[in-house]
Amino acid sequence: MIQVRLQSFTVYESALMRTTSTLIHTEESLILVDPNWLPEEVAMIRRDIELTRDGKKLYVIYTHHHYDHLIGAYAFPDATVIASRAFVETNSDEQLQEIQSFYEQNYIDRPIQKPNVDLIIAEDGTLELGATPITFYLTPGHDSTHLSLVVEPLKLLICGDYGSNIEPPFIEHDAEAYVNSLQTLQTAVYEHEIRWLVPGHGDVCDDRSKMIERLSAAEEYILALPEERVWSPLWPRHAFFDRVHERNRKYVEQKMQEREARRQDY
Repeated sequence: MIQVRLQSFTVYESALMRTTSTLIHTEESLILVDPNWLPEEVAMIRRDIELTRDGKKLYVIYTHHHYDHLIGAYAFPDATVIASRAFVETNSDEQLQEIQSFYEQNYIDRPIQKPNVDLIIAEDGTLELGATPITFYLTPGHDSTHLSLVVEPLKLLICGDYGSNIEPPFIEHDAEAYVNSLQTLQTAVYEHEIRWLVPGHGDVCDDRSKMIERLSAAEEYILALPEERVWSPLWPRHAFFDRVHERNRKYVEQKMQEREARRQDY
């Protein structure tokens, strides 16, 4: 389905996990972020691209290598692909196997691939796609390959798997890096005077104070681990998120124990 359609960009929402894909229209190019999930959803995005392309260059940006964010890569072989250096260097076999399992369980027959990256983001900075400046931020924490981006002319922040109003943090790389990335994004909201925040899962936000509320709620949650569960009223309470929280808690607890063991060794 389409969550938001404006003249300058469209945010698509999958039926699965409310995962978002964003298509940005500029005078010289089309820029697609994280094409996903189901074949008919990916086909809708591809159709919209062809209806408006008119010879424009197509870029596809992947915020990170998790399977739900790159599952639609097969549909855009003609795109110039952008991702982080960590995306290129990290083995994604486990993520591709997740796609394979999903396809097998649901009788889906589509190609499975990790896209080759043409433009590698190795550090924070601004890259011009045509005449459109895009500022990239490396934002590890949720995942080591993660990046976020600001489309400068639109004051549009695409967070990847940060800034959600429907799910708590999933710490799958590093809690300290996660907090640093949240702080980076909060700073970006003010520095770039962001008008639109697009999370990887959930609702687009057009209220700057609520953007900060989302990001700071995630930060407070992580900083309280492992002793406390500081749960935002935005996040549902159910068995799946209970398991996510327990995994986050055990991860942080283990890292604290490892740091203490290293300290005692000295």
